[in-house]
Amino acid sequence: MLRTIICLTILLVLSILSAACDTGPSPQELAATYAVETSVAAQGQTETAIALPTDTPTITPSSTPTETSIPTETPTATRTRRPTNTPTITRTPGPFSYFDNFSSQSEGWPSCDGCVWQNGTLVMGPYDPSSFFHVNICMGCGENIYYRVAVDVTFIDGEVDRTFGIIFGENSENAYYLGISPWGAYTVERYDFAGSYWTTVNSAFSGSVVGSYGTNHIEVLVQPSTTSANAEYWIYLNGDLILTIYSRPISESQVGLAMNYHAQVVAFDNWEYVVIEP
Repeated sequence: MLRTIICLTILLVLSILSAACDTGPSPQELAATYAVETSVAAQGQTETAIALPTDTPTITPSSTPTETSIPTETPTATRTRRPTNTPTITRTPGPFSYFDNFSSQSEGWPSCDGCVWQNGTLVMGPYDPSSFFHVNICMGCGENIYYRVAVDVTFIDGEVDRTFGIIFGENSENAYYLGISPWGAYTVERYDFAGSYWTTVNSAFSGSVVGSYGTNHIEVLVQPSTTSANAEYWIYLNGDLILTIYSRPISESQVGLAMNYHAQVVAFDNWEYVVIEP
């Protein structure tokens, strides 16, 4: 009897469990439902991935680009030279004149000893150590009684206890030399051809001289004196009258570039020569 009751109880429990299982979806139904949901989800992802944008985005620059200048080298300060003139040795109406900016070798200096035309200047030196005095006569200027001569001269290299400048008033008897030293001094000397010696007319350390590597402007006027038999020499340095030589006998004379001794290099520029009519 007890065994029968137990068997009935077990059958009752199994019936209840079987009824509960019949109320939910079967494994086949669950698998089908999962497959449909997976397909829908995959389709949604594909549509999202290939969707085209509705508007083309506009790129707005954050700022207006500006042109950047290329850096340039700072110019090195250089010595300033005076305006130059076109060289010519052709006589023109009125007083004869000869200008030379030394941009190239000209006919005015056909036998210029130790000369090099360089960077728009005429460079003299250095010379042989055994040499003493060097003169290059301006053949394009000729020989005249009265005239004005001017030139710029710059010390380039070498010993500073020597002088450089111009020759003027050179005739068969005498020649005058104006020399400048980088030490800030000048000298005016006269050479006697008969006796072959120099006489110092005047020399001094002067504020009129631009020392060291500076450029000096030399100007000399050989002009009529108060008497027709004589001439006067007016000598200027950088616009300052440094010396006047009176009562010189008139005669035709030459001018040129000059250098005392050898171990120095000097550049000349802006040569001017104009005949003065009495």
